[in-house]
Amino acid sequence: MQKEQNLINCLRLSMSENVGPATFKRLVSFFGSAEEALKNINDFAQMGGRKTKVQIAPIAKAEAQLKQAEKVEASILTIQDKAYPSLLKHISDPPPILFTLGKQEILNKEILALVGTRNASLNGKNFAQFLAQELATQGYVIASGMARGIDKAAHIGALQAPEGTTVAVLGTSVDTVYPEENKDIYAQIKEKGCIISEFPFGTQLNPVNFPRRNRIISGLSQGVIVVEANLKSGSLITAKEALSQGREVFAVPGSPLDPRSAGPNMLIQDGATLVTKALDVIEALKKQTTFHLKDTLNATDYKLDMKQIQNNLEKAYDIVMENLGPEMIEIDTLIRATGLDSQMVNVVLTQLELAGRLEHFTGNRVALIYGVEK
Repeated sequence: MQKEQNLINCLRLSMSENVGPATFKRLVSFFGSAEEALKNINDFAQMGGRKTKVQIAPIAKAEAQLKQAEKVEASILTIQDKAYPSLLKHISDPPPILFTLGKQEILNKEILALVGTRNASLNGKNFAQFLAQELATQGYVIASGMARGIDKAAHIGALQAPEGTTVAVLGTSVDTVYPEENKDIYAQIKEKGCIISEFPFGTQLNPVNFPRRNRIISGLSQGVIVVEANLKSGSLITAKEALSQGREVFAVPGSPLDPRSAGPNMLIQDGATLVTKALDVIEALKKQTTFHLKDTLNATDYKLDMKQIQNNLEKAYDIVMENLGPEMIEIDTLIRATGLDSQMVNVVLTQLELAGRLEHFTGNRVALIYGVEK
């Protein structure tokens, strides 16, 4: 019962107004639990300049998510659960909730992401399928975004390997098949792999969700392989996220006459490992520095001393606001520029975000929103 109540509190907090993944992580760290965060959320928003109350998701909305999960035989993981993917837990903005369908246990195995353009060439799809099959044969779980083109080929290749399996990360809720033409592979992954999403049931298709999905694909993985991608492809966003998360980036070279090779060729020029066969990936991973992971939700390390915070908050607020603007800035850069304690900066940022005056971007970057009055 206590576990279910904690899940309901986590769902409510994650679905409340202005609570993104980074804000959820900070609030739970500051207050020790989602329950306590819900009790303090409006005080924090008011300190950030908000005049009206934050719209907190009602209990009924969270309970509806539990009912839908039971209906479609999905599981719901919170970031505190042991089954939550260990690598993903330690990115700067991990999803506080993961909805899963299928073999949840594979999320903590060795995962490699293989991504590329939707408008892939036949050669590109064939190579992606072959490479995924070879890597899956060596025991790697292949992650991708279940889009048409390279993503679909990667999933198919992984499932063709003996004991091969794959993770599909969706930009929709887990019970929504997109694109519809992928119904066949969706069913296979549900049976033999795992389908995951951070988006609650009922989330409509929205292009802005796909960059958020991309950080999960890379965050789950030890490395990201890009097969074909033009210079504006979302696959390059995934590669960029991988670099910011300390993951390896691999790229398959192609003809300079094909725009779909421009992305991988550029990544190789910038230092990505060139890949022509599975062994290139495997050998590079052997040299990879071991991940030094830290529990990002250790409440005993981060729980607030409210009296100390209150005594210094006004001055910290002014200093942070002086250094913020409409242009994105990395939080680490902001902390260095202000000279303030990192916890104090994060308190101010959380208050501003709850007030609707700050936008948080992937890569641990923030920007001030002007003209907001709530």
